[in-house]
Amino acid sequence: MKNTLFSLLAVAALIFGAFTMQAQKDVKPYTFTHSNISYDVDSRVLPALDVEELYKDDAINAEKGSPLRVGLVRPVSYTFENSGRTDILEDGSRLWRLTIQSEDAYMLNIFFSTFNIPEGATFHIYSGDRTQLTGSYTNEDVQSNGVLASDDIMGDVATLEYYEPADVPYHGIIEIDRISHIYRDVFRVREQDNEKGHWGDAEGDCHIDVVCPKAAGWHDQASAVVCIMITGTTGTYMCSGTILNNTRRDKTPYCLTANHCLDGTSSTFKFYFFYQSMTCGGSNGYYNRVCNGGEIKARASLSTSSDFMLLLLTGNLGVSYRDSIVFAGWDATGTASVGVGIHHPGGDVKKISWVRTITGNATSKYWTAHWYTNPIKGVTEQGSSGSPLFNAQGLVIGDLSNGSSACDYPQGTDNYGKFSYSWLNGNTNAASAKLKPWLDPDNTGALTLGGMNYNGTPAGIQNFDTDVKTFGIFPNPSTGNISVSGNFASDEGTCMIYNAMGVLVGNYHVQLSDAFSLDLSHLPNGVYMMHIVSDDQTFRSKMVIAR
Repeated sequence: MKNTLFSLLAVAALIFGAFTMQAQKDVKPYTFTHSNISYDVDSRVLPALDVEELYKDDAINAEKGSPLRVGLVRPVSYTFENSGRTDILEDGSRLWRLTIQSEDAYMLNIFFSTFNIPEGATFHIYSGDRTQLTGSYTNEDVQSNGVLASDDIMGDVATLEYYEPADVPYHGIIEIDRISHIYRDVFRVREQDNEKGHWGDAEGDCHIDVVCPKAAGWHDQASAVVCIMITGTTGTYMCSGTILNNTRRDKTPYCLTANHCLDGTSSTFKFYFFYQSMTCGGSNGYYNRVCNGGEIKARASLSTSSDFMLLLLTGNLGVSYRDSIVFAGWDATGTASVGVGIHHPGGDVKKISWVRTITGNATSKYWTAHWYTNPIKGVTEQGSSGSPLFNAQGLVIGDLSNGSSACDYPQGTDNYGKFSYSWLNGNTNAASAKLKPWLDPDNTGALTLGGMNYNGTPAGIQNFDTDVKTFGIFPNPSTGNISVSGNFASDEGTCMIYNAMGVLVGNYHVQLSDAFSLDLSHLPNGVYMMHIVSDDQTFRSKMVIAR
C-alpha cells in the first residue's frame, strides 16, 4: 500500500492508543529484543482482490435487513509444520515466524481454528513495518473451543511470531484457517473525505454523537451499546448490539443483536466497547477496547420470528474499560413508549437517534419507529442492525431488524424486533430460540429489569426521573375530555397513557401548544399516569377519570 497510508496509520495508532501491546502481559516479541536473528522470513502472498466488484456486490445488498460487509474471508491452512520459518535457538527454545500479505487491505484479522500453546510460550502479530503490535497471546488466551481471533492489524502485511521455551510441558499447536481482508475504510479518518471527518463507513451526515450535550440523559444506555465485528465463512460484517442485565444481576455478559447479522453458525465475534468520539462532532476516538470471542445462546430468524440473536461474550473484558460497562435494563411487557435508538451506522462511532412515534399492535413481532424530519434528530442505516430501541424509561424494547430510513430519507421507518416477542418467541419450548431462559434463569417471572453498572449499582432509569417535568390537566377528575397546559419543548410530541398497573393503554402523536384538548372518553374510570415526550424532554402528570 502507499507509504502515505502507512504513515497516517502509524500516526493514528499513536493518537488512539490502538496498539498498546496489551501492557498487562508486557512481553515483547523475541526478535524485538534480540539482534542475532535473521529477518529472512517465509511469506505467503494472497491473490489480489477486485475491490470494485466487491463494492458492486455490496450495493445490491445495501439494506438494513442485510449486515454491512466490510471484509472478505480468505480460506487458508497454515500450521507450524507446513509454513513459516522455525529456528532452534542455542538454549533449545524454538522461534517460528510467518509473514502474510493480502494486497491493499486496510486491515487484517487472522483466525485460528486451533490455538493451544503451553505456559511460558508467547505469540505475537505485528504489522509489516513493525510499528503496530498485538499480543502477547499466552496460554491464558487458550479457549475451551480451541479457537482464537487476532486483534486488528492495520495495513496489508502481518508477521506472526511464536516463541517457545525449551522446558515447556508440550509443544504448541496452531492452525490458521481464515484471513479476513478488510477492504472498507473502518477505524480511521478517511483521506478522501476530510470534510465529513467521521470514522467508519456511514453514508449519511445527520447522525448525532452520543457524547453531544443533547444526549447527556442517555449516557448509561450508550455505555451498554457495542459495535460487533462478525466473521463467518465468506465475509466479515459489522452490526450493533447491547450488553444486557439478567435477573441474577451476576454480570454475565450477554449481548443482544439481530440474527440476520450472522454468517453461518461458526461465525467468530469481536465486540468493541466505547467506540465513540471524544467530542461532539469529532473524529477522534477509541477502537481498541475489544473483547474477542462470543457464543450463540439463542436466536430466531427474520422470516419466522423477531430477528434476534443473544450472544455470550467468551473473551476477557479488558481492565481498561470493564468497570465502565453498563448492563442495560429491558422491558418484556409488550408496551412501548418513545425513547431513542443508539447504534453504529456504517461501522461509524456510536450515534443516537430520537424516536418521534412508535407503532405496533399487541400481536405483531416488530415495533415500527418513526423519526423526526424537521429538524432531523438522527436515523439509522446499514451497520446499525441489531442496535437497541430504548423506551422513555431507558429500557430495551427491541433490536433493529430492517427499515427504510436514511439521512436523505428521514420519513422512512425502521422495524425493531420486539423484545417482548423474543422473550418467549411464540411460547416455543426451545431455550435456544427465546430470551427468557438466559435473562431470567431462575424463572422469577420478571418482565422488566433495570440497568446495572459493572460495580453492581443501578444504572439508567434514575437519569430520566431527574429530568421529568409536570403539566396541567383540567378538569381532573374528568369524564375523559380534558385540557392540557404546559411549557413544552416543541410543537409536537408523543402522549402515552398508563393505567394503575403500569400497562400502556394509549399512545398518541399530538400537536403541542400552551393549551390543547384531548378526548380520552373511551378510557374506563380509573387512575392514569400521562407521559408527554417532547423533543428530548419528558413530562408526567396523574389523571383521574370518574363519571
